Amino acid sequence: MPKKLTRRGWTALTLALLLLSLSLIVGAVVFIDPFEVYHKATRFIPPVTNGTQSYSNAGIAKSYDYDSVVIGSSMTENFVPSRLDALLGGRFVKLCINGGSPYNHRQMMEMAFATHEIRTVLYCIDVDALTYFYTQPKFEMPDYLYDFSLTNDVRYWFNASVLTHYLPECLSTWGQSDPDQRDTMYSWGDLYPYGKEYALAGFSVGPDTEQKPAPAPFELSQQTKLNIEHNYLPFIEAHPDTQFLFFFPPYSLVRWVRFYQSRDLELHLSQAAAVADRLLRYPNVKIYDFRARTDWILDLDQYIDDYHYGPAYNEAIAEDIAADRCRVTDAAQVEQGSAVLRSLVAQVQAAGKWPDAFDLSQLP
Repeated sequence: MPKKLTRRGWTALTLALLLLSLSLIVGAVVFIDPFEVYHKATRFIPPVTNGTQSYSNAGIAKSYDYDSVVIGSSMTENFVPSRLDALLGGRFVKLCINGGSPYNHRQMMEMAFATHEIRTVLYCIDVDALTYFYTQPKFEMPDYLYDFSLTNDVRYWFNASVLTHYLPECLSTWGQSDPDQRDTMYSWGDLYPYGKEYALAGFSVGPDTEQKPAPAPFELSQQTKLNIEHNYLPFIEAHPDTQFLFFFPPYSLVRWVRFYQSRDLELHLSQAAAVADRLLRYPNVKIYDFRARTDWILDLDQYIDDYHYGPAYNEAIAEDIAADRCRVTDAAQVEQGSAVLRSLVAQVQAAGKWPDAFDLSQLP
C-alpha cells in the first residue's frame, strides 16, 4: 500500500512542481527567445514588426551582426539595409523608433555602441521632435531588455503576451527562415495608398498668422540645446572614428504650410540651421538637407500623408548621400533651404489653396 504523503511532503512536492513549471517557462522563453535578446533566431521567423519595434530593437541591437545603424523615426523605416551596405559601405541594421523622441533614439545608440564597433550612423533629424523634453521618451520602452542584467528579465520570461502570443507565433514558423528580413523589417511602403488626395487630407489654407518668436540666427532654443547636448553630442564626442551622417528629411510642402498655420514654421526653420551650426563643428559629422528639394516635396503623388514619403525617396536619399549631393557644410546653406520653404509657403498662403502650379522662378 502506497505510503501517504505528510503535510510536509505535500508542501515539498507542490514547491518542487511549481519550481519545475517556472523553470520550464523560463527555459522555453530563453531557448526560443522571440525577441532575440539572448541570441539571433535561426530556427524560426522572429516577430519583427512595427507593432513590436520597441521590443525587437533590443534583440536586433544585441544579437545581430552589423557595424552601422539607421536611427530615426518612420522617415527611416523604408530604408533597405543591403542597399545602404552597397552605397555607404559596412553592414547596416535599422533601429528605428516610429514617432520616437531624441531620447528614444539615444536609447538605440546606447545599445548599439555598447555591443558593437560602429562604423556609420545614418540619423534622420525631425525638427519638430527636437521640441520634446530631452529625457522624455515619446513611447515608453521595455528598459529591462535594454540592459545586461538578468535579474529584471523576469518581466520578459513571464510576460503574458510573450507566453500566449509570441511563443506560439514563433513555434508556428519553426524550421523556417526569412533571409530578407533585415531589409524588409519595419518597411511599410506597400501598405498605404499614395497621392495628392491623401497628402492634402483635411488641408485648408487659413489666414496669415504671426509666428512664434524664434531664437536669434543660429541659436539653439533651450529644449533643442538640451536634446543636442544630451542625446547627440555624447556619442559624437565619444566615438570620433564613427561617421555620423545626419539628414533633414523631405516632408511634403503641405507639412511646412501646417507648421506655418500652427505658428511653428520659423521656430522649426531656425532650429534646423542652429542644429547644423552646432553639429558641423565635429569632423566626424556630415549633414544633408532634403527639406527644400522642390522636385520631391511638391510631388504629392509620392506621399501617403503630409509627412510620409515612400521608399523611392529613401532610396534616393541614400544615393544622394553616397554621392555627397545635398550636403551642407555650414548653417548658412541650411538657411538658404529655409528661405525656399518660406517662399513656397507664401505662395500657398497667397493662393488661398493648394496651387495648380508653383512659380519656381521666384524662389531665392
